Amino acid sequence: MAWREGEVVEWRETWRGRVVLAFPVRVVADRPDLLAVYIPSGAPFSFPDPWPWGAHHPWQPRGRFQGHGVLVLHRPGDAYAVWVFWTGPERRFQEWYVNLQEPIERRDGALVTFDHELDLRIAPDGSWALKDDELLTERVRQGRFSDAEAAGIRTRAQAVIADHERGARWWDDAWSGWTPPPGWDLETP
Repeated sequence: MAWREGEVVEWRETWRGRVVLAFPVRVVADRPDLLAVYIPSGAPFSFPDPWPWGAHHPWQPRGRFQGHGVLVLHRPGDAYAVWVFWTGPERRFQEWYVNLQEPIERRDGALVTFDHELDLRIAPDGSWALKDDELLTERVRQGRFSDAEAAGIRTRAQAVIADHERGARWWDDAWSGWTPPPGWDLETP
């Protein structure tokens, strides 16, 4: 069943059945070809299970989402989502942030995924850069991913890069100008 626009659902990052990060998101669109959700500015983070790779989850010291909220675009079945970031008081489009992750699943009324560490940043001018490749290598050493899983993650990143370079991205550039309705943010950035 599709969620309604504006409905609040929980985003859960899970690893081996454990929820290591959860926060509320608002549904922007829920269609067969697209799930778009908004992480509101000020969304509180919770960490139900201990972070298995060090003292705590990297976002734990913040306590809540800071800055402008983020629009997250996900095409069902894809092992990545496109995060739309804005910057400055005028909320200027900053970048497409391709977050490699488990395909989003719907479980118990929540969105469930798991971050794969490797990310792709695409600037407004179309230039791009990989982010956290070395961290993915470290996560393999820690046992979070196997060598084969890391290779698959890198292959997916290269496929997104190839689509981008030949002008075949699936998401609409119009999302860069999207703004949340009044009252959707929990605090002012």
